[in-house]
Amino acid sequence: MRELRFKRDVVSLLDVILDLIEKGAYSGFLPKGVSHVEVMTPEAIRVMFIEKVDCNLLQQIALKNGFSINVGRHGLRIEDRGHIIARVGSRSDPGGDRDIFIYLFPSSPELMSMYMRATAIRFGILDSSASRINVEKFINYNLKVIGLVEKYRKKWYQNLISGRTRLNEFR
Repeated sequence: MRELRFKRDVVSLLDVILDLIEKGAYSGFLPKGVSHVEVMTPEAIRVMFIEKVDCNLLQQIALKNGFSINVGRHGLRIEDRGHIIARVGSRSDPGGDRDIFIYLFPSSPELMSMYMRATAIRFGILDSSASRINVEKFINYNLKVIGLVEKYRKKWYQNLISGRTRLNEFR
């Protein structure tokens, strides 16, 4: 079992998301810059930040990590080989443009939508004949998706993490 962390500056999105998935709730400090995290469906997690998402920075990080960008009237979507792994919220979402929704593969094929099952088969995460999950690919893929948003959070909120504020930089 993971050690419970009490210091806000050492909590990661991975810590929060694992507790939400494993225990159904998270009661500790949230990572710097994050105001809310919730499981929307077995495949979707909403991360709400304290500020509007900087889409330019998120795009740069996504491209640097080998993902593609899809921007249209639906807003910014980050894709991996045509599969949406994350998107920035829109006006109709609870947190609007302060949200990033990430799409993870559930740990059970029964919890996957047909879209996620087809994608899991295509990525080698799910063996269609046996309906078994390749645990290594499953973990690596979900970590890659969570890692993208964690890299964004750390980069955007680095001044909060190091104890400085954005406003102090411009004074």
